[in-house]
Amino acid sequence: MNLRERGIYRLPNGRTLIAKGNLLVAHSEGIEFLSYEVNDSGRLVHDGRLTAWDLSDVSDTGSTVSAEKNEYSTS
Repeated sequence: MNLRERGIYRLPNGRTLIAKGNLLVAHSEGIEFLSYEVNDSGRLVHDGRLTAWDLSDVSDTGSTVSAEKNEYSTS
């Protein structure tokens, strides 16, 4: 799976993430900044540790965050 820049994705646990390069960044985690790096094997890495997930576990919501307004769209 190729990630769409600013595409909105969802993990199996329901967490919503936004793609930024090879990172998936948590959309609404309050104060805590949470991101997952996608390694060359397609595995999600958090704080230098492999997670239980890879790209096949991530579902594309079909929505995108607008570059200008940081708003959601369904483009």
